[in-house]
Amino acid sequence: MSALDDPELRPLLSITPPPPSPVSSASAPKNSVSSGKPSISEAELATGNIHPSRSIEDDVLPEASTLGRTLTWQSAYILVISRVIGSGIFATPGAILRSVGSPGLSLLLWLVGALIAACGLMISLEFGSMLPRSGGDKVYLEFTYRRPRFLASTLVAIHVVLLGFTASNCIVFSEYLLFALGGDNPSGLLRKALAVGLLTTVTFIHGCVPRLGIKLQNFLGWVKVGLVVFMIVCGFYVVLFAPSTESAQTTMPIISWENLWEGTNWNWGIISTSLFKVFYSYAGLDNANLVLNEVKDPVRTLRSVTVAALTTACGMYLLINVAYFLVVPVDEIKQSGELIAALFFERIFGQGVGRTILPLAVALSAGGNVLVVAFAQARLKQEIARQGFLPFSDILSSTKPFNSPLGGLLVHYIPSFLVIALPPSGEVYSFILEVEGYPGQFMALAVGGGLLWLRFKRPDLKRPFKAWVPAVILRISLSLALLAAPFFPPKVKPSNGLFYATYAIVGVSILGAGVVYCENGSPPHPTYVDKPETYNRPFETHQVKIRDVSGDEEKYTLDQHGFQIHRHQSAEKHFLDDAQIKSGYYKEVEQLLKSVTGANRIFIFDHTIRRQPPSAATQDRVSRGPVQRVHIDQSYKAALSRVPHHLPEDAEELLKGRVQIVNVWRPIKTVLRDPLAVAEAGSVSDSDLVVTDLIYPNRRGETYQVKHRAEHRWYYKAGLTPEEVILIKCFDTKTDGRARRVPHTAFVDPTARPDAPPRESIEVRALVFHSDDHE
Repeated sequence: MSALDDPELRPLLSITPPPPSPVSSASAPKNSVSSGKPSISEAELATGNIHPSRSIEDDVLPEASTLGRTLTWQSAYILVISRVIGSGIFATPGAILRSVGSPGLSLLLWLVGALIAACGLMISLEFGSMLPRSGGDKVYLEFTYRRPRFLASTLVAIHVVLLGFTASNCIVFSEYLLFALGGDNPSGLLRKALAVGLLTTVTFIHGCVPRLGIKLQNFLGWVKVGLVVFMIVCGFYVVLFAPSTESAQTTMPIISWENLWEGTNWNWGIISTSLFKVFYSYAGLDNANLVLNEVKDPVRTLRSVTVAALTTACGMYLLINVAYFLVVPVDEIKQSGELIAALFFERIFGQGVGRTILPLAVALSAGGNVLVVAFAQARLKQEIARQGFLPFSDILSSTKPFNSPLGGLLVHYIPSFLVIALPPSGEVYSFILEVEGYPGQFMALAVGGGLLWLRFKRPDLKRPFKAWVPAVILRISLSLALLAAPFFPPKVKPSNGLFYATYAIVGVSILGAGVVYCENGSPPHPTYVDKPETYNRPFETHQVKIRDVSGDEEKYTLDQHGFQIHRHQSAEKHFLDDAQIKSGYYKEVEQLLKSVTGANRIFIFDHTIRRQPPSAATQDRVSRGPVQRVHIDQSYKAALSRVPHHLPEDAEELLKGRVQIVNVWRPIKTVLRDPLAVAEAGSVSDSDLVVTDLIYPNRRGETYQVKHRAEHRWYYKAGLTPEEVILIKCFDTKTDGRARRVPHTAFVDPTARPDAPPRESIEVRALVFHSDDHE
C-alpha cells in the first residue's frame, strides 16, 4: 500500500491542482532571486513518480526506515533518559548557586526549568506526532519556514556544527579526575590539557577503532546509570535518616526558611544565565524525535516515553539538589565550582571513598557522555557535510579508511577544542553552557512560533497530540525574555575578566554568520551518482514565457542558439533493452551527430531513460521522471575532464582539436505533458551558472545549476514526436562567440490535459570531436 492509500497518512496531504496560467514555469536553484514553492519532492525525483498536482506537504510523510523500526518503548526511554542525565546534575548546581546567591532561588530555578522543559516538550510532541519522521527540529524548521529557501537548513547546520560540541563534559571529566587524584588547586592549564586529552582520545577511538568506541560507551553508560541510582539512594538517606542522627546535627548544615533566601541575586541577567545551565541539565528530552523512523509505534511511544523521562529527571534533580544543600554548607558549594558532587560524597563517605572512588565514577560518567555525544554528533555532521554545507564535503563525508565518520569527528573536534582552550580557565564551564544556551533560544523561539503559525495557517494537518496553547506562549515568552537578558547588566562586574554579555555576542555572531553564508550564495549540495536521493534539492519556481518554435525549427542551430531540432527516424521504438540500445541506437545517434555537426569522431559515454510509472522500470535500469530543475549537464572543467577519463590513450591528440558535448534528446512517445524547454545560450551569462559537485564512486565531476534572470529566453516545441530529436549543446571548446552551452529543464505546461499520459524520453550524451578544427 502506498502512502497515498494509507488513511492514517492522508490528512498530511494537501493536493491542489495548479491554477491555470497563461505562462509556464521553469525552475531554478537556491541561488535564484524570487519566490514560489517547489514542484517536485525528493522521493518523486528518485523514482520518477511525479504527481501532476503534488504539494510540498507530501515531503512530510513518514519515511520508511532503512534500518527498520527496531526501537521498543524501553529502548526509546533509555535513549532519552541517558541523554538527559549527563554531567549537568554533578556540576551545574554549584555554578547556579554561586550565581543566584541562595538555595531558595536555586531550587526555584530547577522547578521553573522543569516547567519550561514540559512546555518545550509539548511543542516537540505536537511536531513529532504531526511529522513522525527522524530529524527533530531540523525537520520542523524546514517544514515551517520554507522561505528564504535554505535559510532554515543553513542555520540548523551552523548551529549543529559550531555549537554542537562536547566541551562541557570534557571539563567535568578533568575537574573530577583531578579531584579524585588529590589535586586541590590544579592549574587551569592542567584542567584544559586533561579535557583536550579526553576529547582527542574519544576522537581517535571512534575514528580509528569504532567497534571499541561502541563497547566503551555501552560500558560507561551502565556505570552512569548505576551512579545515578546510587545518588538517588544517597539522597533518600540524607533526607530521611541523616538529619535525625547526632553526627548529622554536628557535621551537616541546617537550612531554614529564614536563611533559604539569604543572599539572593534577583538580577535578570544573572537568573537567565543560570536558567541556561538548568536547561542544559534537561537537554535531550526530544532525543527520540531524532530517530522516529526507527521507533515502533512512534506517535504513541513518543508521547509516553518523553513524559516518563521528564517526570524521572525532574524528581531526581530536585531530590539531589535538596540533598546537596543538606549535606554541604552553602559557602562551600559556592566555592566548589563543578565539584559539588565530589564534596557531597566526601562529607557522606569520608576522605577515602568519598574523595576518590565516587568522584572517579563521576569522571567516568562524564567521559561516557563524551563518547555517546561524539558518536551521534559525528554522524550528524557527516550528513551535513554530505549535503554540501561544509568545504571538502566529499572528504568529510567519507567513511574511509576505518569505516567510521572520521571527517564528522574532526568537524566535531575543532569547535570543541576551541571552546575548551580559549575562555579563561576559571569560568570555562559556565561560559560553554551560556554559549550553547543563548543561540538555542532562537531555535526554541522559531519552533514555538512556527507551531502557532501552523495552527493558524494549516489547520488541516493531522495532529494526534496538540500542545496546550498557554504552554506554547509561556515557552515563547521565556525565550524572548532570555534573549533580552544581555540588556540587563549585572550590578557587580564579572571577576573572570570577560564582558558580561560575551556569551550572547558569540552566539549571535555564529547565527549571523549562518545568515550571511546562506544569503551570500553558499555552495549547493553536492550530488552523488550512486545516491539518487542527493539529486533532489529544494528549488524555486518562476513564471516565464516559453516560445513554441513549431514552424520555425530551422532558424535555431547548435552554434548560434545552443540547440537544434532535427527530424530523425529510429529503428528502435520502445527502448526497453539496454544492450539493444547500445548496439543499435548508439550507432544511429553517432551517424546523426556526424551528419549534423560535421565531426569526424563521436564517443557516446552514457544515456538516460525517463519514464514516470515504476512499472516501466527494467530489471537493470531504474526509470526516472522529468527533471524540473534548470541545469547544464557538465561544467566547463568537468566536460574537458571527460576526454582523458573515457579516452586516455587518445586524449592528448583529441584535445588539440575542437571538442563538444552534445545531448540527443528524443521522446519515446509524443510529448503531451512536462515538455523540455531550452534557454538560448546567448541570453544566459556565465555569471548565472552555479557549479554543483557531482560525486562518482571513483572520481569527482561538476554540473551547472542556473540562477533565474528575467532576460533568459526560453524555447520549446509543442507536441514533439518520436520522429524528432532536440540536440542540446552542453559544452564547446570554441570561445569565438559560438554558443558553448544551453540550460534546459522540463516544465509544467498549464495547457496540458490532466489525464495526459506521462512523458517518456531517452537522452544520449556524446563527446563530439573535430580533429581538423584547431584553435
